[in-house]
Amino acid sequence: MACFRVHTDRLRKGMIIKSDVYTRTGMTLVPINTPVTKDVVALLTKHFIDYVMVDYQSTASCPEDIPSPESVPKVGQQQIEIFEEKFQIAETALSENLINVVTNEKDLDVPLLLDMLNSIVDNSENEVNLCNMLFAMQKKAEGLYTHSINVALWGQVLAKWLNLKKEDIELVGTAGLLHDIGLLKLSNSPELPPNFTFHAEIEGGPYVKHAVLGYNLLKDKNIDIKVKQAVLTHHERQDGSGFPLKVAKENINYISRIIAIADTYDTMIMAEEGIEPKSPFWLLKHLEDNGYQKYDSQMLMTFISHVTNNFIRHKVRLSNGLIGQIVLINKFNLTRPLVQIGNSFIDLSVRKDIGINEILD
Repeated sequence: MACFRVHTDRLRKGMIIKSDVYTRTGMTLVPINTPVTKDVVALLTKHFIDYVMVDYQSTASCPEDIPSPESVPKVGQQQIEIFEEKFQIAETALSENLINVVTNEKDLDVPLLLDMLNSIVDNSENEVNLCNMLFAMQKKAEGLYTHSINVALWGQVLAKWLNLKKEDIELVGTAGLLHDIGLLKLSNSPELPPNFTFHAEIEGGPYVKHAVLGYNLLKDKNIDIKVKQAVLTHHERQDGSGFPLKVAKENINYISRIIAIADTYDTMIMAEEGIEPKSPFWLLKHLEDNGYQKYDSQMLMTFISHVTNNFIRHKVRLSNGLIGQIVLINKFNLTRPLVQIGNSFIDLSVRKDIGINEILD
């Protein structure tokens, strides 16, 4: 069993100390296999013990509301091909609907779009496989319609992890599909502006108006008001630093808060011309370090913990060039997992000089 070095103030009940802990005079303070209790932590603190070794399994993250990656068979090629086929059908339906709204002021066929979305989800069987297939397609992802479907799917996955009701999950999916419709009104034709990138769009700049334009396109349509609000406010942030209204916290509805996380994640790992996509672990670490003021903290923590857990068993290339496999996620340091390379292990929560540069499968 692999062990992991954890700081004393991060010890929790249920952990097992896996090496003898000594005082500065060489006497045994806490013997191996001692369960962590408040008294044990107090004793370690009293003797100025900063770190101890614990059983890594006792610190592993394993969300209970989705199947664990170890229990789900890896996605097969046939399943990926079916996923891609259903995804393309959804893209066609979405593009026809959005262009009709923008150019002909027609109503949206929301039930049809949700059926297309549900068809993709049903083929995935569970959230673990859905996440894996979305990641597998990421290198091929480009354009408004692919991004919109990705955001809808990531948003629905997060909504399920948050235990939202079915009708709310459908609202999240609808909002994801429609969140960027206003981009089609920024130019004189129903296309994205020249030299447009989604990486630039999330920063605002010349694209700030698309949220208002999207809301105006939908405000008189027979769509739930919460979806319309999400289209308007999906770039707003909890600290008021977003756009276009610069509203904060309770003025941003829960649908929009979910879409904000899904939109940011899909954009930052997207491959666009001239832009190097971010490694999911780099992005999740960035969100962990900088995102809790900008995004709903509970939603963000739920997203990070589940997505990182999903990468168990994936091959990765480390920043030192070595290739290994993620074997365990440290629930106290979600974005710094344990990586197995041959018969040895690298604990990234300890080796801060090494990071994950790329997910390979």
